[in-house]
Amino acid sequence: MVNTIKIVKTLIGFSRINPVEKGGFGFVDIKGENLWYPAYEIKGEGIFLELDENAINNWIHNNPEIKKRVDIMKSNSEKSLLGRTKSSILTPKFVLLHTLSHLLIKQLSFECGYSIASLSERLYWSKETDKNQMAGIFIYTTSGDSEGSLGGLVRQGRTDIFPQIFNNAILSAKTCSNDPICILSRGQGRDSLNLASCYACSLLPETCCEMSNSFLDRGLVVGTYKADNIGFYSEIAKRHFKNTALL
Repeated sequence: MVNTIKIVKTLIGFSRINPVEKGGFGFVDIKGENLWYPAYEIKGEGIFLELDENAINNWIHNNPEIKKRVDIMKSNSEKSLLGRTKSSILTPKFVLLHTLSHLLIKQLSFECGYSIASLSERLYWSKETDKNQMAGIFIYTTSGDSEGSLGGLVRQGRTDIFPQIFNNAILSAKTCSNDPICILSRGQGRDSLNLASCYACSLLPETCCEMSNSFLDRGLVVGTYKADNIGFYSEIAKRHFKNTALL
């Protein structure tokens, strides 16, 4: 739990009609002849979650189907402007962290009363070749009083509450009202940069997301119809539905 965070947001420019990378055609730099950008400081609170690096590596190496799903996303990204500029981040670890972050934001919004649009994510990840390995998710809000914290989000991070929220987030990803179309998709959303991910299950308002609602696949979290064991948290979902069937 992070009781107080400080965030500085800066507007460096804008584009018209189509989004572009900084410095690209159509990008307007608002600095001009000045030496500064307009910015403002806000305070908030958040929850940081770190995943087991070894468990993620074992999961990837023991499931060849995972690489196949990520390769589909890579193939789609090569045809997209946004995808080409972000293609280096497309790894199974990143897709897992990103999708899990979206699922938790949706569940936390339901549990603590914040609107989804007031919650945001920050992902901490690394490639296998990087010296420092990271696999973390930071979910935060900057909606609060002048001190930036009303305690609503931090309260959900307590050990007596968060495990149940986490389980509920995983279970909610097992089914989607758009299934089987969603779970069987080989490309949906902007430029087909997502697989099993739509607004009925894991997409968020774009102000919440670092990647404009791209590079998401709940199949890597809970599995798919054809391969229900490839999800990093497949066992949680299987255990729940097995117990439900016994009732």
